[in-house]
Amino acid sequence: MCGCYELKAKARALNRQFPQLHLEQGDMPRAGEMHPADPLLMIVAGGDRHLGSKARWGLVGSFLDKEPRSPVISLHGEGLTCKPFYSKILRRNRCLIPATAFHEWQTLAGGKQKMRFCHPTGEALMFAGIFDHHPLAGTTCAILTTAADETVSRIHDRMPLILDRDESRFWLNDHTNFPEAEFEAILQTPSRRTLTIEAIIEEAPSPQLSLAFA
Repeated sequence: MCGCYELKAKARALNRQFPQLHLEQGDMPRAGEMHPADPLLMIVAGGDRHLGSKARWGLVGSFLDKEPRSPVISLHGEGLTCKPFYSKILRRNRCLIPATAFHEWQTLAGGKQKMRFCHPTGEALMFAGIFDHHPLAGTTCAILTTAADETVSRIHDRMPLILDRDESRFWLNDHTNFPEAEFEAILQTPSRRTLTIEAIIEEAPSPQLSLAFA
């Protein structure tokens, strides 16, 4: 998965889409593209409702003595329940990461082309994520990935694990014992959300803006 996604939704739009969510506009990060190490919005369980919280993109597990140079921005969902350290985070610290689009790079004969994947109506996508609290790095998170669906596989073999409304509730529920079988079933079921793909044409800078002023 490319290390770039987009969030341009307003808090009220996310609240309408996800009724259990109670977001204030002040909870929202800056609108636009999100990159590794950026502060981002994650949604976490909060009793009978879901709350917005801030985290830095790039998971630093609390089991680490110090922050690594390149924190983990994504993790394969497959086999995660068997990994000694990350499985513990998976069982206790799950989150949703809303996005209006994500990006991948397509390799072409003349170079690389940035591609944008989004819902056809512009509705926000909910990525499955995990987070942790580190004494030095603070709250950090990573996005879980799964095998690419028919649309994304034209460009890349992996994609974010996108959850529908029922799956999102399952993800944030407080399970006494994490239901591994249900999680594996979600991973093996292609996303039911149809994605639109489009090329991003980067505009050349204006000649006037390129001038160096003395």
